[in-house]
Amino acid sequence: MLQFREDMMEMKTIAVVGSGDPGRRIAYTSCLAGFRTILENISPSALEQGIVWIGQALGEDISRGGISTSDRDAALRNLNTANSAEDASREADLIIETVSEEMEMKIELFTIFDKFAKPGAIFASTTTSLRITDLAAVTFRPERCIGMRFFTDRKTTGRLELVKGRETSEETVAACREVGRRMGLKVSLATDEQTMTARSGE
Repeated sequence: MLQFREDMMEMKTIAVVGSGDPGRRIAYTSCLAGFRTILENISPSALEQGIVWIGQALGEDISRGGISTSDRDAALRNLNTANSAEDASREADLIIETVSEEMEMKIELFTIFDKFAKPGAIFASTTTSLRITDLAAVTFRPERCIGMRFFTDRKTTGRLELVKGRETSEETVAACREVGRRMGLKVSLATDEQTMTARSGE
């Protein structure tokens, strides 16, 4: 089992900013893994759609025999909502933004996280086209910023690719690797440079 340093925050609460398809899937995986999960969207209707999707997904899992009704009930108890990034950030140990691939929007969110999150919280982005280093640069804690790219399918074992920015600490990587392990995901590690190089070669 991974041993955490005394100054390293244990991941108990995960905030997922954005309740679209990637966000709701991450929130589903998170609450089912036992994390207190805060799903955020400024649109009440979009947030409600995300919650409904998670409930339906859990119901389908029961029908397939993948989980029990007690597992579903526990997952739903773990699930909370927020209507702003500010509120979602305040109590989270790990904040994962899942919004569209727009640099300005993501920079705005990382600035909000930096202002409202508690000390030691980790900021993650699911971006596939932007550098984590650039997002981390707008914060006062770049060592706590990381990429988390989820490749999940509820019927099979999923994957999680962690992406290190220039200043991402090993403690941050270790904490997020443990999150992935608890979610039942196969975890791999890459750097900004590796992912950008791979993308340019597509």
